[in-house]
Amino acid sequence: MTTTAAPAPPGSRCAAHPLRRAVDRCPVCARTRCAGDAQGPGCPACGGTGRLERGAVRPASVLERSVRGALAAAAAALVGGVVAAQYVGAELFAYLTPFVVGVLVAAAAQAAAGGSRTGPAVRRLRLVAGTYAVLGTALGFVLEQSEGVFAAASLLPYAAAVLGVLLWTLPPKRR
Repeated sequence: MTTTAAPAPPGSRCAAHPLRRAVDRCPVCARTRCAGDAQGPGCPACGGTGRLERGAVRPASVLERSVRGALAAAAAALVGGVVAAQYVGAELFAYLTPFVVGVLVAAAAQAAAGGSRTGPAVRRLRLVAGTYAVLGTALGFVLEQSEGVFAAASLLPYAAAVLGVLLWTLPPKRR
């Protein structure tokens, strides 16, 4: 392991104290830690020894968090597609329902992936969630069998689904 701590990703929280902002990573186990924990040789979970205390787990890798987010997005898209099928061709709900599907897919993907709300991993997750939101909306068209999946009338509901993903996954405002 390294002897110096790496900086924490922007917007991340301390692994041991989630209400505190993280300032760096533990040089022993690579968990994020707050300013109070950064003064010691390790973090409360590993104690600076490299061994995990009982009940402590190593943080998930970027690949694992991405796969978690994609699986949750796929499940949410299936549920959202079934619900969206009920509102195909409705006046306002034909656009509002795909927007809600996009928000649902983005929320599920972000919750399952965990981690920071900024950075390249979140941009990839946003792309995956947007893709699944469009696929969930397309599933609604397929189940309803009234409009074509590739018809020009389908483009606005797809755009509403992507807009729902984008608005839900925007990074928080700085205060």
